[in-house]
Amino acid sequence: MGLRLTVPDGWRAYYGIDSDGKITPKKIHVYKGSENVSDVYSKVGITVCVFPKEEIYLSAKGFYLEVTDIEAVSIGAHLYEGYTCTSCGYPYTMLVSKNEEYTLQIMVLMKNGKESLSLYDNETLSVISSIEVTYNEWDLDPNYL
Repeated sequence: MGLRLTVPDGWRAYYGIDSDGKITPKKIHVYKGSENVSDVYSKVGITVCVFPKEEIYLSAKGFYLEVTDIEAVSIGAHLYEGYTCTSCGYPYTMLVSKNEEYTLQIMVLMKNGKESLSLYDNETLSVISSIEVTYNEWDLDPNYL
């Protein structure tokens, strides 16, 4: 199982790392103004994870501070429940969509230094609305790795 999504101009996508420290197609970081993977520490962006039904998905909601539930929102092909929170002083919007086959988790880093995003920015919505779960693991364009 993997992910496919659209990367807006001026953004860059990177595969994430799983709990074993291996690059995985089930986690993609998409960061605005990024030029290399270390920019995930200084830019704003979106992290998308997919958890197949045979893997355990545990919500981290209880580990965050300033948690506030938000109304469910339909973006693209998915209906998401969510909340806003802070982690290490950074504000996030977290979205989760579940069905019989998988759970999608989206983490939107809203502010990092002078950079900021909103869930309802056109670019943010274009990334989230384009998300597709695939059964071909490595579907992201290699130009974005």
